[in-house]
Amino acid sequence: MVTTTKGSVARATAVRTVIVVSGVSAGVVLLGGSAVWLLERNVPGHTWGSWGDGLWWALTTITTTGYGDHVPVTLAGRLVGAVVMMAGVAVVGGVAAGVALVVVRAAAHAEEQAMVGEAESLEQRLESRLDGLEVRLARIADQLDRLGHRRW
Repeated sequence: MVTTTKGSVARATAVRTVIVVSGVSAGVVLLGGSAVWLLERNVPGHTWGSWGDGLWWALTTITTTGYGDHVPVTLAGRLVGAVVMMAGVAVVGGVAAGVALVVVRAAAHAEEQAMVGEAESLEQRLESRLDGLEVRLARIADQLDRLGHRRW
């Protein structure tokens, strides 16, 4: 049916969105964390003890948590940080848009179903009235035939 097709398309879209958002997020965390660790690890007074610290920093930055336990101090590190932050905002926006899409589709589907039900009810009432009019018209035609006044 049409509903199943719409449902499966919506599910496929949701699954694709989750895969893309997860992939982008993982890529940003891996690349951003690796880049900032490589850029900052040899800076005097750095707080980057390991590659894992770089990944932790990228993860907390992309989720917009930002504990402040690791902070890039070089221009290149801060530029990487800016990219990771913007990606985090984009991911949050993408997730919010996805949730809104699911809610709006559900509401639209419910409204469509209500309208279909209303249209079917109206169609049945109209057909019933037309059937009644046809019966009345046939009676009138019979009466005219009996009286000999039918002209058509």
